[in-house]
Amino acid sequence: MSQKNSSPERTFRVPVALRVGGAFMALAVALVIFTVVAVFVDGWMAPFGVTPRFLAILVAAIILGAFATIRTDQASSRAQVVALAIAVAIVIFSRFIPNEPLTMMAQYWLTMYAVFAFMCALIIRRSLIPKS
Repeated sequence: MSQKNSSPERTFRVPVALRVGGAFMALAVALVIFTVVAVFVDGWMAPFGVTPRFLAILVAAIILGAFATIRTDQASSRAQVVALAIAVAIVIFSRFIPNEPLTMMAQYWLTMYAVFAFMCALIIRRSLIPKS
């Protein structure tokens, strides 16, 4: 038996700031994707309808970003698998939600919200860097 296999597995707890930063990063990516799709489908600067489906998919992206695997050598935990299953279930459930717009907003707000979420992710993740 090798020395590597006989040692107990180290557990690695992901800091909350890293999870929150990942959630904001995934939110930013989802908003950018929605912006690109809206520009190609509806045209430039057309009003964007905020629907319950849109909001549900953003919630699923936030959950995905918070519980995504951070390192390749990190084993998936039960909480991580359950959270990702919940995110997939939300996306599937969102197909059955009515697609009536709750409100309308300009397309540029999607990009502005994405930039804001990206900045939040960077600031929160930066808080984990040790200060010398």
